[in-house]
Amino acid sequence: MVSLRGVYTMQFVHLQGKKMAYAVEPVSYNPSSLSLVFIHGSGGDSEHWRGQLTGLSATATVLAIELPGHGMSDGPGENSVSAYAQNVCDFVEKLELSKVLLIGCSLGSAITQWIALSEKPWLAGIGLVGAGARLRVHQSFLEGLKKDDAREALSLLADFCLSPSTGDPLRSSLNEKFGKTDPAIVYGDLAACNDFDVISKLGEITVPTWILVGRDDRLTPPKYAEFLHKGIPHSVIEIVDDAGHLVSMEAPDIFNERLQSFIKAKF
Repeated sequence: MVSLRGVYTMQFVHLQGKKMAYAVEPVSYNPSSLSLVFIHGSGGDSEHWRGQLTGLSATATVLAIELPGHGMSDGPGENSVSAYAQNVCDFVEKLELSKVLLIGCSLGSAITQWIALSEKPWLAGIGLVGAGARLRVHQSFLEGLKKDDAREALSLLADFCLSPSTGDPLRSSLNEKFGKTDPAIVYGDLAACNDFDVISKLGEITVPTWILVGRDDRLTPPKYAEFLHKGIPHSVIEIVDDAGHLVSMEAPDIFNERLQSFIKAKF
């Protein structure tokens, strides 16, 4: 079963009786070859990785999943990183992908770290974007999302995701998208982030690790990425100017170039 979303095709897989949506480019691929599996952040979906689906498909198979309760995937959403991580592992194993570079942003980066610590045989490497070993969430966001009218909290979150130098159309489209997102889903995602903490375990991550952060990231500032770099053996860190938390959307060409260089060096 397929469905079109913009310039790419959505496909579906059933996991434990629920439908999980994902985008893939190219549509025909070898599951034994290198697969880039992208995991979006809180309240997001596969559109988080539109620039990677169109820009990296000549480098490797590109898959962008939609977590439970997000995009076209069945709900409900989860409220823990471990539960989301299990969904991602089930997805990879259902598709029989054997060589995966798992790349996550924000909540997705927490899921990625969790999976890296479980030492899956199919995991070839990880990418951590807008990431931290601990992801505390300001209480004003969580409290705002529980109000009867959560639009102000959703709008504030959308604003904090971007660099001050990022303008329209991305800023207005992101604000519109968050305004249509179920506050309960975003609350569950942020609650999962708030409980996440692997500071004491970073040294146990042994796969090749690529760390990318926008210099203007206000949610997970560069010092978070630097801490990850110091804690994860043999990791690579890169900082992108004039980009915030959603660097893959704000600077897709730079993102893709940096990732391609990492892939060329490690795989």
